[in-house]
Parts: sequence; C-alpha cells; structure tokens
Amino acid sequence: MSEYSILLPSFVCLFWAVTLLLQRKTNNRSQNMWIVTALVMGISTYIWSVFIAGVSNYELFYKLELVEAFTTLLLLPLLYLCFRTLTNEKSLCWKDFLWFLPAILIGGSMLLLYIIMGDEYAIIYIREMIENQGKLITFTGPVYRVHNFISGYLYTILVLAQIIYILIYATVRLVNYRHRLNDFFSNREGKSIENGTALLVVLYIVLILSLLTYRGRFHYNESTLFVNLLMIVWAVVLYVLGYNVYNLRYTAENFAQDLELSDNKASQEGYGLDEESNADSEDINNLNTLQMRVVPELTRLMDEEKIFLKNDLRMDEVARLIHTNRTYISRIIHEEYHCNFADFVNSKRIKYAQDMVRSNPHLTQEQVAELSGFIHTSTFSRVFKQHTGVTFREFMKGF
Repeated sequence: MSEYSILLPSFVCLFWAVTLLLQRKTNNRSQNMWIVTALVMGISTYIWSVFIAGVSNYELFYKLELVEAFTTLLLLPLLYLCFRTLTNEKSLCWKDFLWFLPAILIGGSMLLLYIIMGDEYAIIYIREMIENQGKLITFTGPVYRVHNFISGYLYTILVLAQIIYILIYATVRLVNYRHRLNDFFSNREGKSIENGTALLVVLYIVLILSLLTYRGRFHYNESTLFVNLLMIVWAVVLYVLGYNVYNLRYTAENFAQDLELSDNKASQEGYGLDEESNADSEDINNLNTLQMRVVPELTRLMDEEKIFLKNDLRMDEVARLIHTNRTYISRIIHEEYHCNFADFVNSKRIKYAQDMVRSNPHLTQEQVAELSGFIHTSTFSRVFKQHTGVTFREFMKGF
C-alpha cells in the first residue's frame, strides 16, 4: 500500500490550514473557524491512515485511539460552528460550545478506563480487539465491557446523531440564508452562496467517507487497491472543501453590515424601518392601502423606467425610489406577486430578454444576458430555463 496515498488527506488538510492561516488578517469568522477544523481533521485522518496501514505496536494503538476518539468528536461541533458563522451574523454564545461536551466526556471516560486497566492489560486488551475486529473474547470484566460499549456503541451513536443534526442544521441555515439574500439582492454573484451550497454537498460526501474509513479501520489493511482509491477520493474531496472555504468572501456578517448601512441611510432620509412620513401613517396599519399606493409606482419603475436593467439592483434602492422602506416593499412583492425580490426582478429581465431577441435575433447569448441586467451568462442561462422552461438555445431556434 502506498504510504503517500494514505497520507494525502492529512496533507490536504494541513495545506488549507496553513493557507488560511497565512491570510488570517483578511479572513472572515467562518474561514478562521475552518483553520481549526482543518487542523483537527488533519489529525483525525492521519490517525485513520495509521490504523489502516496497520499498527504492530499495540501500546501506540490504544493511545492513538484516545486521540482519534477525541478529535473526531471535536470535528463535528467544529463543522457546526463553521456553518453557524457562515449563515448567522450573531456572536457565538456559551450554548454553542456545549457541542464539545461529548468529545470531552467520551475522551475522558476512555482515558480513565485505560488508566484503570494499566498499560500491560490495555495492550493485551487492544490486541484482542484488533485481532477479533472489535469483539470481546477473553476480557469480559466490567471495565472492558464499559470501554467496549463507550468506544464502540456509544461513540458510534453520538457520531451518527451529530452527523444527522449537522446536515439538517446546515441545510436549513443555507436555505434560509439564500432566501434572505434573494429578498435583498437581484443578483447573488459574489455573495458566496454557491460556495456555501458546495460546502454542504461536499460535507455530505466527507461524512460518508468518514464512516467508511472508520468502519474499516480494523481490516482495510488487507485491501490495498480499495484503500488507495479511498484515500485519493478523500484527498480530492477535502481539497474541494478547502477551495470553497477559501473563496468564502461574503457571509451573514457582511450581509448584516450591508443591511445596517442601508437602514441607516433610509432612516436619515426619513423612511427607515422604524419611521414613515406622517402622511403615510394610516398606510402602515393597512397593507391593502399601502399596496394601492406602492404597486402602481413599482410597476411604473419596472415597466417604464426599467430599473431592473441595473445589474446590481437592490431592494433598498427600489424602496428609496418609492419613498418607503425595504420591509414594506418585500412584504408587498410576496403578497402581490408570490415571489421574492430576486425572482420578481429576474422575471422582468427574462421577459425583456425575450422581447429583445424577437426584435434582434442576431444578438449573442452573452450580449442578451448583459443587456438584460445579468452579470454572468451562466446565471442568465439558469434563470432563463427556470422562468421559461426551455434553454436559451432552444428558445433561439424559433428565430
């Protein structure tokens, strides 16, 4: 078995930890959290590599097992904190760090049990565990049974429970974060949401690979080809994970700062979230009345002035043009058009693009995308298919 291939995952983790550490002055909170995560993941993957390669020194094995149990149970809370800092602008609180209790309790319990066994019996015990693939034959005393229960069943249950929770949490948080962005920006380019989505997908793969690696630590040393392939896949996946973390330039913290600047500017001009002109005081308490005033003005801005052609159009800009605030505009768009701000603006852009092609069929896709208010052609293609049900190329065949 190639020593280099089984160490590749550890090298990749170390590479991204060092890379992010070197740019720590410009990192956001999520990237700084990933430095610690990458280092812990590097330790775990290194120990897994040692287990898979085979350990003849049983004293070393049980000591590495202690470290592995602790770092692996640390890794899942760290992944939680990474997604927490990516999608939530609020500071971490003491409740977030309760996630580290299982690692401390499991690691501490295993250490105490090994101390009670003593080195001599711990070595004999762990040799029997390895030779019998985790099953107890000779050592049936309470200390050994408790250790076997904690290191086998309880450890696995906690890991699986944390994996399920983190996957659900990360999915829900990213979906909610995407909705918040869509209610403020007409274009999400540069907002790192694609990197966050990629992180979630890669996280699913990482956790599956973790389970495969852990489950086979007692007998993978006999499957050379499979192990080499598994470690190479591990390394590629971890590289993609690190690459997406490295490109996280916009998080919920940046979004909160944008919202704060927008709201402060709106307040200074007299139509902030907590302010509305006296003339509109009745409208605040009556959404229908507000819609009667705002909808015609919104329609005029879109259909006559075509403000949707501004590729970085934001909700707060529209609100200022109508002399109200973004909360009311967002609410009216949801009530009246049953969509978010981004979908509303993009529907106007796609209709404009279709009309443009009908009158100028010689235009290229890149030209149509740019003239319609899209920053990237790839985004235009995706949104066009989403709103029309056909690709742009299919639509062009009719001309």
